[in-house]
This record gives sequence, structure tokens and C-alpha cells, in this order.
Amino acid sequence: MDNMKITKLIPILFLTLTSCGKGNNSPGGDTSVPALTIADVSVPEGSGGTGTLEIKLTLDHASSKQVSVSWSTVDGTAKGGQDFTAVNGQTITFLPNETQKSIVVSIVADELKEGDETFQVRLSNPVNVTLLRETAIVTLKNDDTKIGFSNTGYDAPTSYSGYTLAWSDEFNGTVLSATDWSYDSGDGCPGLCGWGNNELEYYTAPPNNLYFQDGKMIIEAKAESFGGKPYTSAKIKTQGKKTFKFGRIDIRAILPKTKGLWPALWFLPQSNVYGNWPTSGEIDMMEQVGSEPAKVLGTSHYGPGPNSTFISRNYSLSSGTFNDEFHVFSLEWQQDQIKWYVDNNLYSTVNKADIGGNTWPFNEEFYLIVNLAVGGNLPGAPDASTVLPQWLILDYIRVYQK
Repeated sequence: MDNMKITKLIPILFLTLTSCGKGNNSPGGDTSVPALTIADVSVPEGSGGTGTLEIKLTLDHASSKQVSVSWSTVDGTAKGGQDFTAVNGQTITFLPNETQKSIVVSIVADELKEGDETFQVRLSNPVNVTLLRETAIVTLKNDDTKIGFSNTGYDAPTSYSGYTLAWSDEFNGTVLSATDWSYDSGDGCPGLCGWGNNELEYYTAPPNNLYFQDGKMIIEAKAESFGGKPYTSAKIKTQGKKTFKFGRIDIRAILPKTKGLWPALWFLPQSNVYGNWPTSGEIDMMEQVGSEPAKVLGTSHYGPGPNSTFISRNYSLSSGTFNDEFHVFSLEWQQDQIKWYVDNNLYSTVNKADIGGNTWPFNEEFYLIVNLAVGGNLPGAPDASTVLPQWLILDYIRVYQK
């Protein structure tokens, strides 16, 4: 063989030798370490009993080796043992050449309306694999319509010595009484944007955020975009339909419990006898800052303006919160005096003499307002800790007069 022929054979031999190594198409498979991803999942919670959901695990390519990884659940707004079956350190294994597996989690369904809830499935302890994405977010989407509450808690007497029942709403129907109530809609703009308090909700017409269940009226605050606002809720009033002057007023209610909510039971004057707010007065029968769920406020606002002068006092429960069960909020209102009660416990008295030389506007006709604000000057805005939806639940309103 001459030198010229040897030179031509060398590249051919080199190519033949290198092609003998293992590649993606060789019987031995790919020796590179695969990368593992885990997918988020969103499923309806269901309406009772237990169910399952699947979370997909995917390798970016097949491996000739066995691959394994541990997984655990991590509580979020959904809780292990309550909303799903918690798992800690369970192992899932890919056999050689497998590229997909599923994690199966048991979920616990109920029939109660609540917000969408989330928890995590977290991967750890990878063997023969790298974790490209190690955490999945699982969303349990609410598909229920019933609010969970019981009728426990304080209940007021149905009569008082020297008084007769002048008006009541027991909320036993399915719609709001048009004879007694109207509602506000919108965000207050352009006349009173944010309703004068930098509130963040858009008030809707019933039954979007106001409905009835088990003889109760429910106002629901939701995180949803509507009318250019990030939240919706409801506000009703007796303006021009039912007015009140003096008497004993009882309202039995369960209050919400979360940052940024502002439930209120309050009165404004039917006629501004002494001029515009605050000179003609405002009576706050009950207000609550949602982040302080064991405390309520009772306040009287008066002039001379333009800002309010007021007397405000608070009542705190010795245990629990106003979200746990029903409580009764009351006013005892007479000529030149207003008293505030919780569960018939007197906690504030304001007399005409207490406001000095200012006009006492509270001997006139007032109308009732019930609303659930989101955000505003008093509670501040919702934050990452806020849980929505939330509910203001009224059992009855009863007005007794002499």
C-alpha cells in the first residue's frame, strides 16, 4: 500500500471509531442527567366527601438510570387535614426511559362557600436528576354557594318594659324589601369618590353581593374587578322609606374577620336640619376594623365642621371574636342622650352636655345604613394577609319605641 492510500484511510478510520460511542439513539440511552419540572394545577374543590387531584412531573429527556425524588405538601390558605391529606417525604420513582409521572393528592370537599384556596407540593432529595422547578401551586377553586355559620351566640329579648316593637326586618324572605330599603351602587364618583373615605370597593345591586340564607341577610365582600375597582360589596339604606327618632334598636350580626374590611351599622339625618355633614350629625351604632376582630366602635359625629368632631368609644370581647358567633349591637336613644350596647352590656353614653357649645343634632329623624366597605381611612387597604370573600351576616333588625 502506498503512502497516498494510507493518508486517505486515516479520516475514515477516525469517523468509524467515534461513531461507536453511546449517543441519544444508542441502545444504552442518554447518560446526561435529566431535569425535572412540576406543573401547577387548579381544580374545583367539590361538594362533599373526598376526591383526588393529579400533579404532573416531567423529565426533559429519558435517562438510562432510575430517577427518584421526594415530595411533601406545604400548607397555604388550604390546610392539611382540613382541605387535603397532608404528605411528608413520600418518594416517587422514574424507571429507566420513563419521562412522566403523576403525584396524587387526596382533597377534602365541603358544601360551604369560601375563597379559592392554595397549597404547595414541594420536591426535594433528587437522585440522578436536577430540579428545574421544585414547587407546584395547587389551587382549590370554590364551587359552593352556601355560607357556613350557626345560629349560636347572644340573642336579644323580644320585648322591653315601656317599649313596643315599631318596626323590624327578620330577613326571612329571599329578596330585600323594596318598601323599606334601597341600595347604593358604584364607587361614589363623581360626587363623593371612595364615598369620602378612600374606600376601594364598588357597591353592586342585589343579588350580586347581597343575598339570603337560612333567615339571614348576607353582604359579601369579594376580590373581583368591577367598575374600575378591585373589590365588590353592598350597601343598603332606609333613606326616604324608614326614618327613626329615639327608641331601642337591636341588630344581631356576625362580623367578618380580615385585614382591610370595614363593616358598619350607622345613621345619617333624613334632612340636614343644621347644615351639611357633620353639623347635622352621624350616629355609628357599630363599626369594626377587620384586623381587630374582637373590638367594635360606637361613635357620634357632630359639627361645627368642615371636619368632624366626634366622641368614640370601643368594646372588646373577653374571648373570641365577633366572627365566631352572633352578637347583638344596640342603641338606646332618647332626647339629648345616646347609649351603646353589645349583648346588652352598656359601654358608652353620650349626653348633650358632653359636646359643649356645639349643636346637638341627634333629636331629629335619621335613616339606617348597613354596609361592608373594603379599604378606607379607618381599616386601611387589604394586604397579603387578607382573605376574601368575607361576609357581614344579619339575623334581624328590631326597633322599639315608647
